[in-house]
Amino acid sequence: MKKSSVFWLLTFLIPCAVYIAAPQDVSPKLPLYMAMTSMAVTAWVFNIFPAIGVAALLTFGYLLGGVAGPDAVFKPWTTVLPWLSFGAIILGQAMEKTGLARRVALRCIRLCGGSFFGLACGFLIGGIALASFMSSILARMVILCTIAAGIVDALKIRENSRLSSAVIFMAFLAGAGPQFLFLHSSESNIWAFQELFKGTDVVIDFWTYALHSTLFSVIYTASSLFFIYMVKGGEKLTSSEVMAFLSDSCDQLGAMTAGEKKLSGICFILVAAFMVQPWTGIDPVYVFCVLSLMCYMPRVNILDPKTIGDVGIMFLVFVTGCMSIGFVGGAVGFNTWAVQQIVPLLSGWSETVSILMSYLLGLVINFLLTPLAALGAITPAIGELGRAMNVNPLPVFYAFNYGLDQYLFPYETVYLLYIFITGKITLRHIMPALFVRMLTTGLLIVCIAIPWWSFIGLI
Repeated sequence: MKKSSVFWLLTFLIPCAVYIAAPQDVSPKLPLYMAMTSMAVTAWVFNIFPAIGVAALLTFGYLLGGVAGPDAVFKPWTTVLPWLSFGAIILGQAMEKTGLARRVALRCIRLCGGSFFGLACGFLIGGIALASFMSSILARMVILCTIAAGIVDALKIRENSRLSSAVIFMAFLAGAGPQFLFLHSSESNIWAFQELFKGTDVVIDFWTYALHSTLFSVIYTASSLFFIYMVKGGEKLTSSEVMAFLSDSCDQLGAMTAGEKKLSGICFILVAAFMVQPWTGIDPVYVFCVLSLMCYMPRVNILDPKTIGDVGIMFLVFVTGCMSIGFVGGAVGFNTWAVQQIVPLLSGWSETVSILMSYLLGLVINFLLTPLAALGAITPAIGELGRAMNVNPLPVFYAFNYGLDQYLFPYETVYLLYIFITGKITLRHIMPALFVRMLTTGLLIVCIAIPWWSFIGLI
C-alpha cells in the first residue's frame, strides 16, 4: 500500500477513534467537534491536502455537521487577527519590493563581522531589528533565510553539511525567536490577549507587555547562540569570504531609495501607534491596516495599485479556519471541559510548578495542533482557568506561548517547514539542538522569567 493511501486511511480512522473516546456528557456535539478537529489536524500532520483547503473544509464541516452556527464559525472574521495578518501581508510585499527589510538585516549582520560567532550574532540582532517593525514571522523568515541561503551558495558550503544546516538554522532562530519581543512582533499576540481577558476590563498595551516580556524575550533569543553552535560541529567559515558576500549584497542595494524612506516613515508611525495607544485610545491594529494600504496611494507609490490582487489573502482562510477551532470549541463546551481537565494538573502546586506545567502543556499540544490553532483552542480556556483558580492567567499564558514555540518536526509550524524549502538544511542536524532548546527554555522560565514576573508583581 502506498504511503499516501496509509495517510488517508489514518486521517479517517483516527477521527473515528476520537469520536468514540470523546466524553458524551459535555454536549451532544462535542464528540463530532473533536472528531472533525482531529481529522483536520491529522491532515495537516500528514500533509495530504493543502493546509488552506483543510482549514476551509473544517470551517464548512462545522456548519454542515451542525456543530455550531455561523455566528460561532465565522466569528474569527470579526476579530483583529485576520486584518492584522492582511496588513502584515501588504507590508511584507512592500518590504520585499523596496528591499528595506533586507537592507536592515544585512546591515545588522555585516556590523558583527564575518566570523561564525559574528554571523550568528548579526542574524539574531537582525531578527530583533525586523521584529521591531514587522509582525509577520514568516516574512522575517523569508528575508533572513534568503540571506542565509545566499551565504551558503557564495561560500560553496556543502548543502548536506552541518555548517550549511547551522547557517540556515540561524535564520530560523533569528526570525522566530523574537516573536515575543513586543506586543506587535507576532500577528497572534493582540488577538490572544483579547480572548484571554474576554468579559473583563483588563487591557494589555505596548508598555505593559514590554514590562512583562521584552527582557526575557531578549534573553530567550540570545540563548539561540548555544543551539546554533550545537548544529555547527567542527567546520569553519572563512571570515573574509563572508564579509565579501555581505559587502557585495549591500552594494547591490545601492543608496536608500525614496520608496525605502517612505516605507521607513510608515513603519515608524506603525510602531508609534502601538506605543501611544494608552493615551490615544485608538486601536493600533486598524492604524496598522490603514497605513499598510497607504503603500498603494498616489505620491506614496511604494506598491502598484494594479498589483493589489496579488496579495495572498487566501492565507486569511487558513488563519480564520485555525481560529474557528477555539470559537466553536467554546460553543460546544470544549473550553469549559478542558479547564476541568487542566485545573487538577495546575492546582495544588506552587506557582512555579503550575507555570512550568503550562509550558509543558504548550509543548505537548504543539505536536497535535499548529501554534495558531492551539492558541485559538486553549487561550480562552486559560482565561477561564485563571478566573476559576482566582489567579493572574498571564504567567500561565506566557509560559504556554513559549511551549508552543518549541518544535521538533517541520509539520508543527509553517516557518520551520519553510527553511527546508532551501534544500540546505538537514533535519537530523538540528533535531538535537531543538530538543535541548525545549529543555533549556523550561529552565530559563524557572530561573529567569518566574523571578522577574514575581519581582514586577505579576505573580
